[in-house]
Amino acid sequence: MAPKATDISSFQIFESVVIRLYDGGVLSPAVLERVVGAFAQANVDWHGPVQGRSVDDRSLHEIVALTMLPGQPLRSASASFMSVIEHIAGVASQAEPKPARRGRTAVAPADKTEAEAEAEAETETESQELLAQLSGNEPPGKRRRANQQQDRPASPHGYSPFVNARPPRSKKP
Repeated sequence: MAPKATDISSFQIFESVVIRLYDGGVLSPAVLERVVGAFAQANVDWHGPVQGRSVDDRSLHEIVALTMLPGQPLRSASASFMSVIEHIAGVASQAEPKPARRGRTAVAPADKTEAEAEAEAETETESQELLAQLSGNEPPGKRRRANQQQDRPASPHGYSPFVNARPPRSKKP
């Protein structure tokens, strides 16, 4: 028998793999980085439609954003997803307009208003912070506190197994 031909895209396979790893409880940032790297070599179209859902009803974009950015609030899962993919896979985001939903036509803005320019600047700042976190280049101010805690000696009021330790009792004949 000849193998059955399927119309499954590589993005759908990526989505299935990530969701199954997440549902299985084994998806960590390191695992996700390896999976994205492997699929990036296969020239995946990262802008494919997201169809699958995890057991706890999360989309692929939410899963990737929560796994790679655990402390960040989930404002725009698709933007966070693309930032993570761009960082890991080295894929530049394509500035092509996405198809409009529900029959609406996409209209290009004539000129930017102050609010749009402000929002774009804020998004750019967030993207830079995200890239700094992903690459491990956090500001030195956040690390100072962690270093101070390591320099302090252990609290004398904490538990120590050697305080009032006695040798084991010997058996009497």
